[in-house]
Amino acid sequence: MKWVAWAILILTSISLSTIAFAQQEATDFGKREFENSCADCHGMDAKGKGVLAANLKVAPPDLTLLTKNNGGVFPVECIFAVIDGRTQIESHGSRDMPIWGTRYAVNAAEHFMSVPYVGVPPNLEAYIRTRILNLINYLRRIQQK
Repeated sequence: MKWVAWAILILTSISLSTIAFAQQEATDFGKREFENSCADCHGMDAKGKGVLAANLKVAPPDLTLLTKNNGGVFPVECIFAVIDGRTQIESHGSRDMPIWGTRYAVNAAEHFMSVPYVGVPPNLEAYIRTRILNLINYLRRIQQK
């Protein structure tokens, strides 16, 4: 009887380890943000050839060259300002109706609180900043050397 309990314990441990490993491999939050918010224009490889790129007046830039085009320094503050809307990019739309809606607007708390969302984080501004930083971290990791 003891061996059955040990077998169940071992199998449970292996299963939980496998699930944890699979989740770790599958959850790259920055990559997911990019794929959901940027890839349509910038392409899955971030080189500016997304499915919507041909429809834009201004071609999306190759986001893998940000560091190279900035003298070898990854421009974190500049990218953050573009994503959160402090720096206007014409193809991203006006701040009244940005391409992302309120997804990355750090002052979006009023919008989220006025609509009956389920599961709104208690500190929405911190949540949005975390999403932006995950996206920026992904962009940093895909830079050409």
